Amino acid sequence: MKGRRRKLVLNYDRDHDVLYVSLGAPKPSYADEDIDGILVRRTFDGDRLSGVTIMDFSMRSKKELQERIPFKLNVDELYDFVGKR
Repeated sequence: MKGRRRKLVLNYDRDHDVLYVSLGAPKPSYADEDIDGILVRRTFDGDRLSGVTIMDFSMRSKKELQERIPFKLNVDELYDFVGKR
């Protein structure tokens, strides 16, 4: 799968201001809070990166997210999805 970009699956909990970003279809995973309020998810099967959970999404800057999310993505896509510009 090297070199292929997996589709992002986005879900936003507006009531709690939490954005869930999955790399491909959601998979059973565990999370490590590697960065304050950003939980990095890895699969139980193979310990592969499966996504991130971003707490307090609306309070985060694009620059912060670009620097802290451990995989390449278009941060504007996240803000467009949530409706924040």
